[in-house]
Amino acid sequence: MEIKYKWIFSLILSTNVLINLDHGIIPAATQQIEASLNLSAEELGYLGSLVYAGISLVGLFGGKLFLHFNAKLIITISYFGMLGSLLMFPQHYKSSWLFYLSRFLTGCAQAPMMIYFPVWVDNFGEESKTIWLTILQGVIPLGIFVGYVLSSVISSIWDWQLAFYAQIALLIPCALFFIFFVRTKDFEIKKARRSKFEKKSVNAEELGSSMLSVNSNKSYWYMMRELYSIKLWLCCTIVISILYFIVTGIQFWMTDYMISEMHQDKNTVNIVFAVVSITAPVFGCITGGLIAQKLGGYERTKSLYICVLYCSICCLSAVPVPFTETFWFGAMCVWFLLFFGGAIVPPLMGIMLSSVPKHLKAFANSNTTMFQNLFGFLPAPSIYGFLMERYSAKVAVITLMYYSFAGLLFMLVAVYFKKQEIKNRKNNTNTAIINRTESVLEDEENFNITDRVLQYGDMPLSVSLAQHIDDQIPNYDYEDNKE
Repeated sequence: MEIKYKWIFSLILSTNVLINLDHGIIPAATQQIEASLNLSAEELGYLGSLVYAGISLVGLFGGKLFLHFNAKLIITISYFGMLGSLLMFPQHYKSSWLFYLSRFLTGCAQAPMMIYFPVWVDNFGEESKTIWLTILQGVIPLGIFVGYVLSSVISSIWDWQLAFYAQIALLIPCALFFIFFVRTKDFEIKKARRSKFEKKSVNAEELGSSMLSVNSNKSYWYMMRELYSIKLWLCCTIVISILYFIVTGIQFWMTDYMISEMHQDKNTVNIVFAVVSITAPVFGCITGGLIAQKLGGYERTKSLYICVLYCSICCLSAVPVPFTETFWFGAMCVWFLLFFGGAIVPPLMGIMLSSVPKHLKAFANSNTTMFQNLFGFLPAPSIYGFLMERYSAKVAVITLMYYSFAGLLFMLVAVYFKKQEIKNRKNNTNTAIINRTESVLEDEENFNITDRVLQYGDMPLSVSLAQHIDDQIPNYDYEDNKE
């Protein structure tokens, strides 16, 4: 691999850490931000949600932008958008809507980077792309953790605004390096892939013009009906959205709750919660993946049972949190909740992917991501803030913690549907054989479609690992598709 790609990946990695700092800065200084900007808890909750609203909105059409415009230009605009929105937020305004606008713009600016960085790694990472993708996703919680620690230290000595200015100062060198030293041909996927096709005498213009065509055999709504009729996938998607709702609420509001309701010193809370928030989900995710592998993979029914066990422990860990004023006990319960919540993710994601047929996997992954954003990440900060403002912090945290029982309920429903599926297979062996035969024929048809894309450019080819754009940015690697 050429050294220039390693340098570009290092830049992408650094940027991915830095654009997530603000997700940790605000939770670590909620009380100071409320007092400084004259915001209520409800308004601060809306600020937390609007970032995810911006990400979700741009994610709907962001992939298509990269088909029509230069990728380096879009990411350059994203850098300037991030810097401008981060600079805009810590100012003083008479109206709160400018704070909302700044956080919404931050989400809009983040989205193109979240979309394109994994795709760039997938196309230019070569033999290192698997580990690069893993690292790229792994530094997101690291960025939140670093932002939390940075904000905790700065807000205890100086004003919390300095944490945002520090994020801006760290991001500027990345933006300058990207603008002046990263060449377009080393960053543009379409140009790199088109050159390969030109060598193989493939009509690149026809191929490019067919990217946005629609598969006439399966319309969008037909695929939606087919996907949402898979009850196991739907239940697991709801469970993981509930999990992300709880985790996002804890990440955004638990520091404030521990200080005000558990009557603990701010510096102690910041240190302990920083350790809890980085160790529990990371160790839980690793443990959950290893256990699922030991049980024989995600397709085994045992994986569903182990997910039920994890959900049950999460519920038991959440029960005492709203009713204890003992800080260390509360922190321990939150650690167990985040640990077993992290342990659910690997087997649950595997079950979701294995529950849908091959031709729907990319479409299912895109819908799962959108479901998580709309019903997990986005509403959590604002709903907690609304309940805290209208009722009390205790009511808000009871709602947050006891929402885990809804996840356990849907997990049990998923087990029921899985058992029904197994029972139907046993009772309809002949039907299952016919369905498998049809699946094989469909795979052959898909392979023929792929060949036709590569040779004639008359059908869409949609392959991507990035969020929101599984069906938007294609992968033109001829050799990989032939295999």
